[in-house]
Amino acid sequence: MHFATFTNALGLILMAGNVPAQGHPGMRLKRASNQTADLSELKTWWHSTGEINTQTPVQNANVRQSHMYSVQIGTASDATSFYDSFVYETIPRNGNGNIFSPDDLSSVCDGQNCSEDDQISIEPDIGADMAWTQYLASTTTIVRITRSDDGSVDPSNVIIRPSNLQFDMQLDGDAVLITVPYSDDGHRFSVEFQDNLWEYRTSGPETNAHYVQNKDPNGANYVSSYEDTMPIVGVEPTNALMIFMSPFPSSEYIPDLSTAYHVPFGLVTGLDQVTESVVHFGPGVYWLTGSAHAILSSSVTWIYLAPGAYVKGAIQYESQSLDLRATGFGVLSGEQYVYQANTAEGYKNIKSDDTSLKMWRGHSAVGTKWTVHGVTTNAPPFNSMDFYGSDLGSFTVDASDYKQVGAFFGQTDGIQMYPGSHARNIFYHVGDDAIKTYYSNVLCEKMVVWKTNNGPIVQFGWYQRDTKNVTVDAVDVIHTRYVSQQVPWPRALVASAASYESETSTSVADITKHLSNYNITNWRCEGICPALLGINPLQNIDEMVFSNIWVETLSPAFEVGTSTFRVFTDSNNGDQAIALGDNSPDNLGLIIEDFYVGSEKVSFEAGNWDSTSLGRLNIDGHYSGRWTVR
Repeated sequence: MHFATFTNALGLILMAGNVPAQGHPGMRLKRASNQTADLSELKTWWHSTGEINTQTPVQNANVRQSHMYSVQIGTASDATSFYDSFVYETIPRNGNGNIFSPDDLSSVCDGQNCSEDDQISIEPDIGADMAWTQYLASTTTIVRITRSDDGSVDPSNVIIRPSNLQFDMQLDGDAVLITVPYSDDGHRFSVEFQDNLWEYRTSGPETNAHYVQNKDPNGANYVSSYEDTMPIVGVEPTNALMIFMSPFPSSEYIPDLSTAYHVPFGLVTGLDQVTESVVHFGPGVYWLTGSAHAILSSSVTWIYLAPGAYVKGAIQYESQSLDLRATGFGVLSGEQYVYQANTAEGYKNIKSDDTSLKMWRGHSAVGTKWTVHGVTTNAPPFNSMDFYGSDLGSFTVDASDYKQVGAFFGQTDGIQMYPGSHARNIFYHVGDDAIKTYYSNVLCEKMVVWKTNNGPIVQFGWYQRDTKNVTVDAVDVIHTRYVSQQVPWPRALVASAASYESETSTSVADITKHLSNYNITNWRCEGICPALLGINPLQNIDEMVFSNIWVETLSPAFEVGTSTFRVFTDSNNGDQAIALGDNSPDNLGLIIEDFYVGSEKVSFEAGNWDSTSLGRLNIDGHYSGRWTVR
């Protein structure tokens, strides 16, 4: 699409703070910059109401701005001109504290009134946060980064993850310059300073292990010194910085704004009365408060978040259209909600799989397709997306250039991938199951994943299902950290949890169900990684292939470093065990090939595969001869 057409269609205003900021003690407002790019080769944007505040919720009209990083973008063809790119920031719990009720910072969860722990512990006390910036380009760009803490920006102090990107870096006075080659797939990468890393340690090998910290004596789980029994289970930047470079969008992702409903800036109301099919959030700040979300009218099929749009809320479709969309390069932020905000219980922290808030939700008609492109979801309070309906077997998702950031809460999953879905070029910061492979004919590729406490990277368990033709390819896991291993909810790169109805029983399998043609290919896991697999098999596994998998190092074995493949039986069929490989060539149900830990290949031939060796593969003896490592 020609750039002039793109700009006219957007009707962009290169400023994004339209409402005067209201101050409070301890916050700082950053300068309102207009030094942004609106070029055929480069587009950046800014928020005039950026609020630097690492402790409390920001004002409604403000956007939390990085207290640590400033970013400018230039093109390689004009190395003397740099343009501001707003650096957003998310802090654990969004400054609300561990509260039960929205808009009441005194309603602290005390074990009595909150249904579940939010799985945030030491993060606020060590000052952990996540910053990110987004820009559009059609050429090679140079990203210029400065720090406000006087820390080193020398390239020798900088690591870019995924590390195989190997972007060129140069020192430019008080800044590091990173050359980002153009790619039609875009780039999603982490910029990390080695003097800004935190080593996550656990309290030890006990079942109820927890993170410990030696930084804040008044903080959670403080210890004056670390013991040998407190292993390092993850290393992350204390102040993370993600860079998202995207190509300019094609016409299919840009609606006709001349007939759209243009949402007024500020408090959002009345979207259930809209008669237009497109709802347009232009550059600016919008909010719904922590006790409301956007329930759209049945006419609305397309949400468009323009570059520079920042919407504090969540979206619920009511349309029965077969073509639902969410596009643009704006942000949908859940920062005003409490953990597991239950829409049926006043948005309080009361977990319900049905009514706890999803950032994206709908009730679909038969044959619906949801297209999501470009948008960033920030600070989800629960699972990020679910659709409901009588026939989800015909619902599909087309997801591209999607980003999820600031997912510090525990149960913050990636998006669902219903049958026939295709997800690619995605970044997930995620607490729980990142890549969900519950349905057939799914392709997921070119993902970057940053994983915290809960669940595996890929999940295919919980229920007995027939699932076939699944491929998860080209995944870069740049960080993981797990407090401990729990068998019903295995922590691994790929796993299946036990039955949702009977989490501890091994007699809930269904031998009439099958998993077949399931492929995990071309993976890299950097740093300390969990086990390759942790499978509680609820159905027959005809053929599962792991191919070309590299992990840098495995977690301590007594934490989450050993793969498991257990025996489950079908109580409705004489307690017959599920089969492995019965319907595959040579009766091989599990094939692990070209699996490397560090520089060493794991194989049967090398004899380094078992639970006490390098590969730490612990497959139940019931399946002897039905699997191979080669």
